[in-house]
Amino acid sequence: MRSIRLPDGARLATYVDGPAQAPVTAVLVHGLSVTAALWRSHVPLLLREGMRVVRYDQRAHGYSTRGTTALSLNQLADDLAQVLETTAPRGQLVLAGHSMGAMTLMRLVARHPHLAPRIRGLVLISPPYGGISTRTGTGPAQSFLTLGRNLLASACTHAPYLLDMVRRHLPTTNRWALRSHARPASGALPLPCRQGLHATVTGDIAALWHDLADQQPDFHPLQQLGTRVHLVAGSLDAHIPPEQTGRLAACLPGAQMETVTDATHALPLRHAQLVTDRISRYAFPLRAVDKDAAQQSDLGKAV
Repeated sequence: MRSIRLPDGARLATYVDGPAQAPVTAVLVHGLSVTAALWRSHVPLLLREGMRVVRYDQRAHGYSTRGTTALSLNQLADDLAQVLETTAPRGQLVLAGHSMGAMTLMRLVARHPHLAPRIRGLVLISPPYGGISTRTGTGPAQSFLTLGRNLLASACTHAPYLLDMVRRHLPTTNRWALRSHARPASGALPLPCRQGLHATVTGDIAALWHDLADQQPDFHPLQQLGTRVHLVAGSLDAHIPPEQTGRLAACLPGAQMETVTDATHALPLRHAQLVTDRISRYAFPLRAVDKDAAQQSDLGKAV
């Protein structure tokens, strides 16, 4: 693990694996409330493909500190630009992000267009059409779930200090527990995903949620990437339903969209090989063509 210091004093815990001379660097961006451990199964698979792998804890998550700047999607995108400048200042990139991580990537492309020529592929897993929402579907069950989410969001907004007191008394196994972490050793692995918010006070969670909910769709930067954009959704995702991702895909004529059957919002955790394959296809397109041809040949022999 290395620590990248940002101008506002924040430190981003960053994890780099693989040789510096690798032809392509895969950069993996996690979503809200988890850590870089989301990608633990992907790293060895991507290294086996011959890539260098960079992942990091987003600001105020895991071992990364909060800094003094207001939490916003713009800031998360600028943080990622600094991670790239520090860990992969040159060479080809394949960027993959999940949920808020996908939103971070989309904003990165908009705010830092100079990176576009280096991007071989942009793999967006469970990206929303615009901003995130507490309501993700229709029907009585969804209405009840939405009510609970709205109550929680209201409490986080209007009584953050009270909730912080409660969180400090929760067991460490609870994902909402509030704990401070000592600075990790240089070789430390990311905190488990369920500890992603252990160092994030409730007021910051609310601020980030409201900013993410207030986003408006911006398709032009992604349209410029054309066929280099790949969207993946889970058919059973209760947080960002596949219909939302489909609406986004419909505005990107060159992009490819796929829905993974029986996959939930935890798609990266439970379908690591699939995500790795999609990243690899953009990293090494000729190799992907050869693999497809071999599979077709095997299918023909079987028939």
